[in-house]
Amino acid sequence: MLKILFNTVLGIILIFVWSRFVDLNQIAANLSKANLFYLGPIALFMFLSPVIRAIRLQVFLAEIKKIKLLDLIFLNGAAMMLNFFIPIRAGEFLKGVYLNTNYNLGLGKSVVWIFMDRFVDFLVVLLLTAVLFFVVPASLSITFIIIITIILISALLLTYLAVHQAKFARKLFNFLMHLLIVNSIKIYFDKFSTFILESFSILKRHPKDLSLMLGLTVLGYAGDAAIWYFTFAALGVREDFLKMYLGQLLSALTYLIPAAPGYVGSAEASGLLILSGLFGIQADLASAMIVLFHIASALFVLVFGLISIYSLKIKVGSLLKKVLKRG
Repeated sequence: MLKILFNTVLGIILIFVWSRFVDLNQIAANLSKANLFYLGPIALFMFLSPVIRAIRLQVFLAEIKKIKLLDLIFLNGAAMMLNFFIPIRAGEFLKGVYLNTNYNLGLGKSVVWIFMDRFVDFLVVLLLTAVLFFVVPASLSITFIIIITIILISALLLTYLAVHQAKFARKLFNFLMHLLIVNSIKIYFDKFSTFILESFSILKRHPKDLSLMLGLTVLGYAGDAAIWYFTFAALGVREDFLKMYLGQLLSALTYLIPAAPGYVGSAEASGLLILSGLFGIQADLASAMIVLFHIASALFVLVFGLISIYSLKIKVGSLLKKVLKRG
């Protein structure tokens, strides 16, 4: 509850800061001219996004348990709603709890597998971001691009060691553990390193499976980019698709930062920073797009989330207790 309270206060602050940089009347004027015809393709790609990621999760878990695709689609819908209104990664915990309850998978391992699935997301986001920064014009210094590239290389190297060179990684962790002075820290470090190696072992898959997961992730973000593209189109503006793709990748990175319930303030502030600060899109137009996107997302997440919970027959009360306890 303290996390939620802190995130709520942060959201209020971000809304205030965002409002200082835009003309609210102009945003309202832009929104009043929105072409509602484009709500169709926006809703379509909002639906395709969790479907694509459900297919990837099915491939990811295939060697552990065969999960019905429809269950995973609805599970993504329920998790999206929980993440939207309780943005403390509650949706990921809900997935783990559901797999534990309905597919008899260990709760701890289920949660770890779900977060490892999201780790694949993180790697692809870093990779595509590093590539697109050299393709899409943006007002970023070369230093920032170099930092992203270094983080990517480091993440890929550590992933390779943990997955394909586990014995060497174990020796490396043991060497680092001996450099620590306090015994309690050594014990904690040993447990953490063992947990990391056991978790990453799930990524030791056939290249065909890994390629399929990576391809689906790329396709998923293309769907996300299409949402922004058509939301701009609803306001009468045609933006470059690759720019929207890069924008969605950067937006995904902002999810690592604490967000308010409903992403109120967080979405507006990060959207303005990315679209106006990096891509030079006029601030009021960029904010109008984000506000329209935010409203459409809230409606979609609520409707799809409720349908998903009903379809999966999720007992919201008991699951929320488990999720909030672990979150």
